[in-house]
Amino acid sequence: MKGVVTLLGLVVSLSAVAGDLPTFAGPAMGTTYRVTLARDVPGMSLGEVHREVEDVLARLDRALSTWRPDSDASRFNRAAAGEWVNVAADLLAVMMIARRVTDDSGGAFDITRAPGAVAGVHLVAIRAEPPALRKARDGVALDLGGIGPGYAVDAIGERLLGLGSKNHLVELGGEVRAWGSPHSNGRWRVAIRGTRDVLELAPGEAVATSTARPGRSPVDPRTGRVVTPRVPSATVRAATCAEADARAVAELVGGPEKP
Repeated sequence: MKGVVTLLGLVVSLSAVAGDLPTFAGPAMGTTYRVTLARDVPGMSLGEVHREVEDVLARLDRALSTWRPDSDASRFNRAAAGEWVNVAADLLAVMMIARRVTDDSGGAFDITRAPGAVAGVHLVAIRAEPPALRKARDGVALDLGGIGPGYAVDAIGERLLGLGSKNHLVELGGEVRAWGSPHSNGRWRVAIRGTRDVLELAPGEAVATSTARPGRSPVDPRTGRVVTPRVPSATVRAATCAEADARAVAELVGGPEKP
């Protein structure tokens, strides 16, 4: 499909772009990311822009990764109840978005877990200055897989804006957000694998898909039990990719959304 970005992968992922637009990609968060620019960034080579994006991803890895033991998220997960854990502003921002989506979804989305028990984001206190988190119960831990990739898309796109790019498309692990447009009188258009759907994204708009895969059904955080989704996948649009990412998970679980 001419002029259409095709989304492939287990959820959705960027595969190809019609035309000869500046593009770079790489590994991130256990998956891959891809950045497509409508045009070169003034005064910077594509390699320099790529390194700036890699710096953003390295910063987020230090804050959000639950795989590296020295990250802010991992330090919080190991902390005892009642202990304030200083964290980066990125993790605090993720917590604020997660709380809002948890409230709006009636608890169908929640980034906390606890061994043998239902946790709940309400068990994590937030301090703005200096940024810190505190758990109310031992064993409460963060699982950011349902929001971290989307937040990374937002962070990358905002960094590109800061560098002078006004028109770009960012994808990570299948979560996508558009800034500006690929040309003067059009919008970024994306196609979802396995369907004939072609989505046009308004400037700033994000789209994310959450999919139930064989042997990996979602868990309802309100009960801690595996659920059978009403639909095999859920695709959600939102003003930020972090929100779209989280709301897609909530919709797959089956939580009600506030109007």
